[in-house]
Amino acid sequence: MMQSEETDFHRHLYSLLDQELNHMGELKQILDSETAVLTYERNTDELLQLIAEKDAKVAALKELETERNQLFNSIGVNTHPQDITQFLRTEVEARPLLPLWQQLLELATQCQESNRLNGTIIKLDSQHLQQALNLLREENTSNCNYDPQGCTAPSNTSRLLGQA
Repeated sequence: MMQSEETDFHRHLYSLLDQELNHMGELKQILDSETAVLTYERNTDELLQLIAEKDAKVAALKELETERNQLFNSIGVNTHPQDITQFLRTEVEARPLLPLWQQLLELATQCQESNRLNGTIIKLDSQHLQQALNLLREENTSNCNYDPQGCTAPSNTSRLLGQA
């Protein structure tokens, strides 16, 4: 690359990494808010708003990633994170961008972990809800009722609580 092309490349890469880092930071805040809503607040409207914000942020990040990958492809660098890290370590002019890249990778890891946690919370809530519904429908594993003498007797029908 010629000097002016290198300068343009580094400027463009800095701009992309800076934008990605800002968006990723905002995504982390959204995910943290989502965790709070799922755990404590249980506000469906707020959760739906956060999901919409998260989707928009992820879409913006994907666009920036695509642009970054095209930039690296234009100079023949593989876009795998390890290859980008290696390039930034070895390319003298690009070395100042390495801390920004490393921050982006760390924040992306934090976002993945937060998203995984939120998914786990949703899965557990769903399991608890299903268990509660099963109990209300008498579909629990014991499938027994008590007779007037206090002895257990098998339930022959599954009745909804409102029909009991």
